[in-house]
This record gives sequence, structure tokens and C-alpha cells, in this order.
Amino acid sequence: MPMAMTEPPIGRRGGTMPRQGSDGYDQTWYPIVLSREVGIGQVVASEFLDGRVIVYRGESGRVAVLSAYCRHLGADLSLGTVVGDDIRCAFHHWQYGADGACTRIPVTDRVPRGVALYRFPCAEAWDLLWAFNGPEPLFDVPHFPVAIPDLVFRTVEACDLPVDPWMLLTNSVDFQHLRVLHGLRIECDPGTIAFRDHSVEYDVVFEDPNLGVFEQHVKVFGTNTITLSGRMAGADLLTLFSGVPLPGGHTRGWVVTATRGNGDEAEVAARLAAGEAFFLGLIAEDNPIMQTIRFREDVLLPADRALARFLAYVRGYPRAHPSADFIR
Repeated sequence: MPMAMTEPPIGRRGGTMPRQGSDGYDQTWYPIVLSREVGIGQVVASEFLDGRVIVYRGESGRVAVLSAYCRHLGADLSLGTVVGDDIRCAFHHWQYGADGACTRIPVTDRVPRGVALYRFPCAEAWDLLWAFNGPEPLFDVPHFPVAIPDLVFRTVEACDLPVDPWMLLTNSVDFQHLRVLHGLRIECDPGTIAFRDHSVEYDVVFEDPNLGVFEQHVKVFGTNTITLSGRMAGADLLTLFSGVPLPGGHTRGWVVTATRGNGDEAEVAARLAAGEAFFLGLIAEDNPIMQTIRFREDVLLPADRALARFLAYVRGYPRAHPSADFIR
């Protein structure tokens, strides 16, 4: 549903945005690892939020994302073994199911009540394993809001930057920045940008000096994922970027590039490569700035109207950290 949002102040000093973790983390879907890195019977560890989680795939193919430390003495469960659809700790063989509940302790027939790991809601999409920060998802896993038949895609790790995920998404509504740093001409009426409880959506026309004009439908999911759907150089091309917060205030980012699978393999591969190179090029141009920025809202101009509205959306977005006592 659309958010009730007052027009943000323009032309006066603002303030710093609270960093992720200071009062919780945004309640959204985060990409944790590549799906293809977690085969049946495998377990991997990943840094997430301000701690550590494990991702494993049981014998049935079911995937689980759980807090990484055993409830007995805190051993790292990524050193454990997948047994059926459970994960077994290497230290004393305590065993946990995909729901996080302890299912077996070898030295006793009775598992103490309430012994469980933290379970994150999880899903697979775009060759990524996603976890939602919260007991239950507030919206579906990010997806492209347009249907294209015979879709093919590829996913790559794109960046590791010392900023929060939302900071990277400000680029999409910072039209001054897109013009002066990336050389893109922009056509977008800030008044048409739809801000909802857990998403932002709008249409925009870009003109790139090398690729020409391309129309895009843009959708932001939560505060860390953006999709761009449209045509580039006469071909259907879709891009998804998503970032996950890591300990120390860093963000690891992933890029998914998708296109229609018609034509020969070389043609399809060329379209994917062109779209991927364009988006990775934007990230590379931003990289030196993101390495040293100390973000604050200082003097905003009328030209910053869309950016200011996005910052207000981020500031009002729900945060939580229900896994804090488990993953750290």
C-alpha cells in the first residue's frame, strides 16, 4: 500500500542516517550464498548481519539457514555433518533440524525444552539462497515484475563495499549523480515514483552515449534489492542487484543479468555479457567514492527531490534483530 509521506526538507542541513545494526537491521530478503555452492549433503558458513550463519542442504534437497553456533558450547556448525535433513555438530554430535530445533543429543534420551538455533525464513531464486531478517517474511522474494518467456540468466558477485546496502540503492534515484558521474541522460518525473510500505517503483528513460536510449521499469524491494526491467540496444534485458550487510559495516553485492533465451547461444551470451558489463561498470565508477564516503544529508536541492524521498523511505523502514543472541 502507498506510504503516507510528507515532502522531505530541501535546502537545509539534514543529518546522518543510522547505520544498519545500530537499532536493528532492515526487515528484508538478503542473498546469502550462491545456490550452486550448496549441494545435497553440504554445509557452508557465511557472515551475515553482525554475526555468522550456516546454510545447508539436506538429503531431501531442503535448504536451511540457521545460526552458526551450537547451543551446547558454541562450536561452529559449519564444521558439522549433514545427517538426513539435520545438521550434526562436530564437537558433541548435538543434532538440529531444518527448523532449528534440537532433535538429538547422544548422551540423553531427552532434549531440554526450548533448545534451538535461530531459523531464518529462506528461499532460492536467481541461483541465490536468500534469508529474511525476521520471524516471517513481509513480502515475497525479489523478482522481476515483468514476465519474459524463455528467460535465461547468470549471477555474479559484484562488490564488497564499506557502506550499508541502502546506500548503493540511492544511486537509482540520485539523478544528479547518474548524469555527472555516469554520463546518463535521465527522463523521470519524481512525482510519479510510488513509495509503498516495502517497495519503491517507477519508470525511467536513460540515454547512454554508447548504448543509446533504453526504457526501464525500476522496482526496489525492501532497502537492499533493485530490479531494472526493459530493453537495451533493442533487446529484452533485466538486471537485479542485491546487497547483504556483513560484520564491520560492509555490503557484499550480487548482480543477476537476464534476457530472453531466443537466438543462438553466442547471441544470448553476448546480450548477457553486455548487460552485466554495463551494470558492473556503474559499480566500478562508484567504487572509489563508496570506499571513503561519510554519508550525511547536508544541503539538499530541489534537484534532490527523488533522493530525499528515498532517504525518508529508508529512515522509516522497519528494523529488527531477532537473531542477535544466536549469531554473534
